[in-house]
Amino acid sequence: MAVNIEQTPYRPFDMAYGANTITLNGITPSQQKYALQIFVVGQTTPIADIRQSPNRYARAIFDIQNILQTQIQPTIDNIDGLHYSDGFAQQNTRMQIANGELAQYQIAVTTETNGQLDSAFVTSPTIYTVLGGQKEYWQVPFDEGAEFVPIIDATAVGCTDINFAARPLSDNVFTILDTETGDNFLTANGGYSSPAGIDVHNVSLNDQCTKSFWQTPFRVAGPYPANSAAQGIEGFWILQVGLSGSVFNTSFLANTQSNGGGPNITLGQGLIPSGNFNVLTLATGPANFPQGTLSSACTHYYIVPVLYTPLTCVTDEQSQVPVMGVSAWRTQRYNITHTIEYSNVTDPPTPSVNQTQPCNDYPHIQFAWLNSEGYRDQFTFTKRNEKKINTTRNNFLKEVADYNDTRYTVDKQSRGFTTYSQAIKEVWEATSGYMNDEEAQLLESMFKSPSVNVRFSVGEYANQWIPINLISSSYTEKTYRKDRLFQYTVNYKLASNIKSQRG
Repeated sequence: MAVNIEQTPYRPFDMAYGANTITLNGITPSQQKYALQIFVVGQTTPIADIRQSPNRYARAIFDIQNILQTQIQPTIDNIDGLHYSDGFAQQNTRMQIANGELAQYQIAVTTETNGQLDSAFVTSPTIYTVLGGQKEYWQVPFDEGAEFVPIIDATAVGCTDINFAARPLSDNVFTILDTETGDNFLTANGGYSSPAGIDVHNVSLNDQCTKSFWQTPFRVAGPYPANSAAQGIEGFWILQVGLSGSVFNTSFLANTQSNGGGPNITLGQGLIPSGNFNVLTLATGPANFPQGTLSSACTHYYIVPVLYTPLTCVTDEQSQVPVMGVSAWRTQRYNITHTIEYSNVTDPPTPSVNQTQPCNDYPHIQFAWLNSEGYRDQFTFTKRNEKKINTTRNNFLKEVADYNDTRYTVDKQSRGFTTYSQAIKEVWEATSGYMNDEEAQLLESMFKSPSVNVRFSVGEYANQWIPINLISSSYTEKTYRKDRLFQYTVNYKLASNIKSQRG
């Protein structure tokens, strides 16, 4: 009787930090243990070889999350500055595919008796993908992963209907309907609409931002096999909007290898993403604008990831963006705003754009962190940011008199207590502007993150992403209903101490 793989981690991807279980059955009474090997795709030497006795139901349940975590590395610290051109960026490309924050593996199974394999390992052809994110303990399987995977219905070859538009790999939940945009976005650009909603980000002109996408949709019907992968993001429409609500600048950025993405080498190639190409990170902020030049007349802009679709195709749920594509991912809107003004019309209040920096604003502090999906989110604090210097000194007392002279003498400049070492810490306290509930929920993600960076707009660290450690050990949830207008204060320190001289 062959060993059967009864339960596996979620596909198309699972999160490394949380249960990743494999359940085996099919052992015979004469066999003693199940044997499991895990291989990184493309390698022949297993990264793990595990043996386990069957339980009372003749099954063996393996939780391999600790093994998978060793194959994951967080995103590079300064990926938030992608496409920023002053020399501090990791690279001057507009986008980047997955790096160490994604791993793919296969499993092989057999049984063992008296320390000897009963038969050769049988390798499953299925490839499993894991991201460096975390999930709750009850998320087995990780069905919530479906939120990040577009679902398409290919009713005709080359034509695509969108069944589900996916979220980016972000903890941002600030979403509005396309009918709530407050401009003529619906009638612009051939009637493009975003029925799945639009993700909103309030940013300053100096902000660097990124957004990451699982870029491989799944098909559920049509001339292609059900549940088969489809081609990924063909590119991004970038629509700049002015005060009148009119789109005055439209550009298209191709997802090609020359721009840092792929797998397409040329526009319209239609290759299916695999491996590290499954995840794509795009520069999206005003200071690292992904395409062309951000106009001074722009009050907000939209970034629309699209699939390639011929103009002859007719879609049921969405009108086509001109020239190319339908969106299988949530549209991203970036409000260029220095402060959030609140209207008295709605309860809770809704943010509105104000491009004029008030005189009581302070130099902005931008935070970026490893989010729960294993990628990056950003948020900017616009109010007071204070620096304190904490110094811990180690002293010793030395004799001030000179006993190696012709007589007893004391130099008034001699130092008794002398510092032989000291640790200097820069400690900061930053205060946000007034926030809405959705922004507060995003900030909760930062308090939970093990990796946080900060970017100052002025001073010796200006425009550089600096690693920090949060000092605040607790987070108190605030909401408009409970707290009305509210702000957050974050205490943090630089991740490295300042080097000091000896006394």
